[in-house]
Amino acid sequence: MNILAIVVPLLALSFPFAFAESSNIGSMYWKQEIISPNSFVDIYVHDDDMNKKEYPNFADKFTIYVWSDSSPSGLEIPVVETGVYSGIFKGRVFIADSGDTAKNRLVSMPGDTVYAKYVDFTMPDGSTSDIFSAAIVKISGQNMNPLLDEIDPNFRMSKSAETVPAWVKNNAGWWADGSIDDASFVHGIQFLIKANVLEVDSTTSSEKNDEIPPWVKNNAGWWAEGQITESDFLSGINHLVKNGIISVSQNSIESVSDSIVSECESIKSNYKRLNCEKEIKQNLESAEFKKSSDAYPVGSITYYYPGIGNFGNEFEISSSGQAMLRLRILAENNGSEVVSLKCTGPSICNYDVWDGSKSFKYAGMDFVSGQIPINPGTSIIFNMMFGPNIGYGGNQFLYDPSKNYDFRVDESFGNVEIPLKIE
Repeated sequence: MNILAIVVPLLALSFPFAFAESSNIGSMYWKQEIISPNSFVDIYVHDDDMNKKEYPNFADKFTIYVWSDSSPSGLEIPVVETGVYSGIFKGRVFIADSGDTAKNRLVSMPGDTVYAKYVDFTMPDGSTSDIFSAAIVKISGQNMNPLLDEIDPNFRMSKSAETVPAWVKNNAGWWADGSIDDASFVHGIQFLIKANVLEVDSTTSSEKNDEIPPWVKNNAGWWAEGQITESDFLSGINHLVKNGIISVSQNSIESVSDSIVSECESIKSNYKRLNCEKEIKQNLESAEFKKSSDAYPVGSITYYYPGIGNFGNEFEISSSGQAMLRLRILAENNGSEVVSLKCTGPSICNYDVWDGSKSFKYAGMDFVSGQIPINPGTSIIFNMMFGPNIGYGGNQFLYDPSKNYDFRVDESFGNVEIPLKIE
């Protein structure tokens, strides 16, 4: 079995045997049990049965219900699959201590309990089950453990909650029984780490070793059979990373991606082959882009900016003395509806650069027909350039080293200022 069988859930291709799993019981938990007021918090649902794979190139999604002591009527929020085949769904809600509850904004006072409810319609016996999770809104300067202890233990985060997609367990079993060789397993795990499907400690030891200890392979088999916990399996993966057997460097992922892309060459249809290669490369770039960036959530869209000098973000002074600023920003749609970013011209654009007293309009951008639509659960990278005045209501970008510059977002769904840190 080749490496494609390991990483196929991330790609547009599908192999039915990799997903032939029986119904299971879903689980849900808040990312933090103690939530700071006026902040976003993520909530996760794990349910492989909801990974319907109806649209191979898109992540699945559904809604859950959230409420609090201060907002008992609550609201529905979307949860979107973290990867096309992960079976792990993430939602986001803003916990506010004032205003109204609406969209993804839940009014909750310090000391409130916030709740989430997910109805699992795919129980093994064909019935349905209500699954709840709860957390506490932090009261500044107060020990929150007594309030946490008042929550029903069944509603609290399970310390043993699994975070690794179930199909990875299948691959671990195949490796343990010899269906997958060591090199293919290592390459596949390396890809999954870089694509943020697996989260491990990336600290490496000064002592390198090319041999995989037998106990790591034994752990994989025992985990696949349910004899040990997920954390035991991950301890083995951490060992491989620490000892350099699995590399998580930029160069390593590029070499792995090249080998995976080569698998697309076996597809006879030119159109399908090009789509296969394009999606793999886009997924890799997006994963690396996000990992290297600061995140700025605005409504259902999260913007990622990696800083000058990274991923095509550049600043320079031309020979004529003109300051040139090139920006590449990743925008990810975490909601359940298509969202369009809008910019029709320099004078009618929801994006500009701000120096604290003056706004600068773009000199170049790649918004087609004045907007960029983003489907739920997907992301795009857009480009904007600031420099000479191109007219149409624009202006010249001027650089003053004594000032701080921000990239401003002012969309109908929210606004934010992203520090550019130009030096």
